[in-house]
Amino acid sequence: MHGRRFFLALLAGLTPFGAIAESGPYLPYSGIARGTEGTTPVAVTIRNDTGSPLTCQAALAHWYSADLGRLPPGGTLPVGLHHDPENGEISLLNDSADRMPVEAIWCGSPQSPETARTRLTLPIRRGAAPAALIFVCTVEPDGTIACGQEG
Repeated sequence: MHGRRFFLALLAGLTPFGAIAESGPYLPYSGIARGTEGTTPVAVTIRNDTGSPLTCQAALAHWYSADLGRLPPGGTLPVGLHHDPENGEISLLNDSADRMPVEAIWCGSPQSPETARTRLTLPIRRGAAPAALIFVCTVEPDGTIACGQEG
């Protein structure tokens, strides 16, 4: 008799009924912020003064990236981002208007984008952010690419 009670108690502790009751139904992409409500636009312009083509990408949360575009020598690339002053997040909107948090923007040589590239510094902080940022990419004396903020 004691063995049967022990078995029933053990079985009750191993069943996932409590977890099922608390978790609710699976909803893909739940909790993702959509749209621009509560954010302020940040117009980013990247200018290529390197003399060679550049490609730029946004490094997104969770190891994703988004191609932002290719800049010919002397060309510019406009990028529309959104800043949430409450949490400091900078977001790029996808086609569904999901906010994709941007961790960094990288620009570099299309021939070797992983080695010949530089990171642009974004104002990822709470409070106000600039409405516009202009970055100018140049070649340093040692041959590396640098994209600094203008102004």
